[in-house]
Amino acid sequence: MNHAMLQRIVEEVAARLRHRALSTATLSVAQLGEADIRSLLCQHASLRIVQVDLPLLEQLAGQRALAAAGCALHEAMAWGVRVQLTLLPAQLPALAVKKLARLPLTFSDPLGQPVRLHAASVLTYADVARFSGGYLVLRRRPIITALAREAAVARHVQLIKQE
Repeated sequence: MNHAMLQRIVEEVAARLRHRALSTATLSVAQLGEADIRSLLCQHASLRIVQVDLPLLEQLAGQRALAAAGCALHEAMAWGVRVQLTLLPAQLPALAVKKLARLPLTFSDPLGQPVRLHAASVLTYADVARFSGGYLVLRRRPIITALAREAAVARHVQLIKQE
């Protein structure tokens, strides 16, 4: 193998890696369950899952046995792929906040507003000050300081308590 051929191979590999780093696959839960996850992860650096249902969230939280889509998401997280789940605002109170907050997942609503999980029992101003817009899902019976509540209103952050 001569130097020019080796250089061309290196450039091709680098170009494919750059393309993968910028690539996001958007799938529904049904499509994720049927997809060849290994080839998907080789081609994309991030996954966006739309139309997420509560059974999948329960699988990720460890409250239910894993189905194909749940296994695929665990494998994606193990590979270091960024995973974003799109949730309906009506689903937010049903989230297992403590368990899901431990996982390397990001959440959003269908309009792209960020959804953040707050697993601590006390919500302070410092917790709210870094956010601007979106939802902050709190665990059951949180203690919310007055300053945190004012900051949430001022920054258009909707506080949602877990049921």
